[in-house]
Amino acid sequence: MFTYTLLICLPILAIGQPDLLATQEFTRFDVDADGNIEPREVQQYFMRYDTNGDNEISRQEYRQEVQSHHINNQEIQRVLLRFFDEIDFNNDGVLDQSDFNKFFANADANKNNLVNENEFTTYFHQLTGGPVVGPAVG
Repeated sequence: MFTYTLLICLPILAIGQPDLLATQEFTRFDVDADGNIEPREVQQYFMRYDTNGDNEISRQEYRQEVQSHHINNQEIQRVLLRFFDEIDFNNDGVLDQSDFNKFFANADANKNNLVNENEFTTYFHQLTGGPVVGPAVG
């Protein structure tokens, strides 16, 4: 009986929890911590991954950074790598300014040239397949 109750309650409990990964990534994007992401902050976020300074982020550069921040969480690594793949809009294996611009335009649902946390979370879930429940440490 306990197992049956647990199987029914766990999905309900998971739905009520915040998506800590989306919140964490929003916070990383929101460099000035004003509650909104601006176009320049999108570029600042991604340029942290540009280890060779060529103004492009290869999937390898991104993967190395993600793995170093989420070393013990394969699920978060998978989600963030899917995020990279989904915003590589021209499928050339690198993120560049055109990808940053399109990501921002798509996330900015109300077209006010700012992306708030709700807009970000909604778009992040569209790209990655839904919320990740549980701690996103990194």
